[in-house]
Amino acid sequence: MKLNLILTILLFSSAALFAQEPAKVQPKQTDKTAKADVKKEVCDSQITARQALDGLIAWDAKLKTLQADFIQQTDFEGTPISSSQGTIYKQNNNIRLDTFEEGTLAQSAVTDKKIIKIKDGKGSLITSLPWDQWREGQTNKALFDFGNYGKVVKEHKLKSFDCDGQFYKLVLLPLKEGPESYELSFKLLAKDFFIEEISLANQGVRTKTTLKNVKKNIKFKESIFK
Repeated sequence: MKLNLILTILLFSSAALFAQEPAKVQPKQTDKTAKADVKKEVCDSQITARQALDGLIAWDAKLKTLQADFIQQTDFEGTPISSSQGTIYKQNNNIRLDTFEEGTLAQSAVTDKKIIKIKDGKGSLITSLPWDQWREGQTNKALFDFGNYGKVVKEHKLKSFDCDGQFYKLVLLPLKEGPESYELSFKLLAKDFFIEEISLANQGVRTKTTLKNVKKNIKFKESIFK
């Protein structure tokens, strides 16, 4: 079960390699400009759920590569089950997940969406299995469709939408509900509709993944996926 919980974070796919733009020198902010920037980052109560979803899909379409730190927490009816943290890297179908324990690399998972390989902190192979076989065994398959959210949105219906501070919050339900139905939730940053948090609730179990220190469309070596 620990393996499945750790691997739940593999929810993204990407397109082609894209170089990061050079950092721009920002002008010194006055109190007025600082307040203006804060205002821009607060969600707009006039924005509709459709507009928020379109903003998410637009970002998803132009995302080439992604690097981000993550914190993942799973609970059952509010009681914590597990927690993990680490860093993810993505380019095309290549995904690497490094999980850390007390600041030390504990495990890596690398996949090309054909085979997924699990390695220990020293790089020794623990196990490998077909990606589809592992994916079909998960209850949260929709979380692995980053890069294909247009399709995800079409396969779900809106349950609720809120403008809350710096975030837009959406809760979706599958169009075809069954005995194992779930709730798929997104927390989007007000400034650009990019994902801050994804969670999936199913039969009392909720897994929440929060992204931090996100770097979009940067360039890194393909060797990290070996």
